[in-house]
Amino acid sequence: MRRKNVKEWKVAVLGAGTMGQCIAQFFAMKGHEVNLYNRTPANLEKAYVQIRNNLNTLLEMEEIGEEEIERAMSHICGSSDLQASVQGVDLVIENLAEKEEVKKLIFSKLDMYCGSDVILSSDTSTMNIFEFLEVSHPERLIITHFFNPAHVMPLVEVVRGPGTSDEVTADVKEFFEVSGKTVAVLNQAVPGFILNRITFAVFREAAYMASQGWTTPGEIDKAIVSTFGPRYAFEGPFALSDFAGLDVYERLGTLLPPVLCSDITCPEILKTMTAQGKLGVKSGEGFYEYRDELKARRDRDTRIMRMLQAIRRVETQMKGQEQDKTP
Repeated sequence: MRRKNVKEWKVAVLGAGTMGQCIAQFFAMKGHEVNLYNRTPANLEKAYVQIRNNLNTLLEMEEIGEEEIERAMSHICGSSDLQASVQGVDLVIENLAEKEEVKKLIFSKLDMYCGSDVILSSDTSTMNIFEFLEVSHPERLIITHFFNPAHVMPLVEVVRGPGTSDEVTADVKEFFEVSGKTVAVLNQAVPGFILNRITFAVFREAAYMASQGWTTPGEIDKAIVSTFGPRYAFEGPFALSDFAGLDVYERLGTLLPPVLCSDITCPEILKTMTAQGKLGVKSGEGFYEYRDELKARRDRDTRIMRMLQAIRRVETQMKGQEQDKTP
């Protein structure tokens, strides 16, 4: 039976790739027992090495103490036995390949191996699993979309299916929030969820501007980093529009939509880059060059963590100033 106290929940993470290992690490750091499943034992060993490397990075940044490394590692139990991995857990988080047949197979097994009140979730970033997965007690099926690196990025998108119960949604939300995550709930699955839809809308316009020769990817990135970067750390598009003035936005809404890119096909710049084998960091070149993939990813993770540290300091200072002003 699912434990009533979410602080006592035990988690099974399926898939020991980049996302799976980071999710397992995050919950282990919060004191939860985590079963990390991967069909290939060698990949589990690689995951253990990477998790320890991640923890050492957090230690270097003074995010954790040295004793917390072994404590977190002790909470992770790796296994290539799926049935054993999901025994006694409260929540299963699937991180396997984004292929319909793979998810169908794994969830059919989960349906057999798990009790009726065990919550079954997928970390899919693109698929509407509710269209093709069939499980008994569909009220316990839900999407929990993490962001990379999952042990650092605060957000989890929680997406309800047509049969997902209010109770399951509330329990999952509480579990993540108690663990320190920020939760955004979608009441139904739509392609891209929240962040990927908005991210690609921005990219489509940026790609269009670059392809027209109006500017370059580097100049666009410079403009975004110098404006959206600091602002989006504390306000989203609706709060931003309030400060800009909704009358100003109404004028923009009249002027810009007719001239914005409205293509319904993949941007040509992406097709060209991928055809040339330029896939970004993992291939060594994308819109920029990367000589060392591991260093590039580590540097990026470090910047994200430094930014989050700075944001926390600012929020603490602001709260302190507000309290000082309270009569």
